[in-house]
Amino acid sequence: MREGVMPADPERAAALELVHRLREVALRLELAMGEFARTTGLHGTDVRALIRLLDAERAGVDATPGWLAGQLGMTSQATTAVIHRLEAAGHVERLRSRSDGRSARLQVSDSAVDLGWQFFGPLLERLIAVELQPSERVVVGKYLDAVTDAIG
Repeated sequence: MREGVMPADPERAAALELVHRLREVALRLELAMGEFARTTGLHGTDVRALIRLLDAERAGVDATPGWLAGQLGMTSQATTAVIHRLEAAGHVERLRSRSDGRSARLQVSDSAVDLGWQFFGPLLERLIAVELQPSERVVVGKYLDAVTDAIG
């Protein structure tokens, strides 16, 4: 077997196998996001924006248009177009910032959250039901954090 496909070193090969499994998970999630985009008439970038906005809300971060542009790796002009599409569809609302009343923060609308749960709810329930011991969750969490940091 070629070294670039399957390393001769067993530890390196085992680590690479985890990477390939993680890639498979990422691919399947990307396919689900694409199907959601198709069924809702959204652009793929719009779906990624909604996900990042929900992530911000869970983290207690005020998601400003500038913050969203950074998260998506897009220019402010391109991000503005995404925000306008999402606002027009009723998926995103502009609210006053909690820390600076002069600036706006973005929030996913309740109807968009409901729409997401209708589509992704069964998948999320299956993922939640995956049985792991608390100590295993800690290990998996550390690995996923390290992988996220390694990707950048």
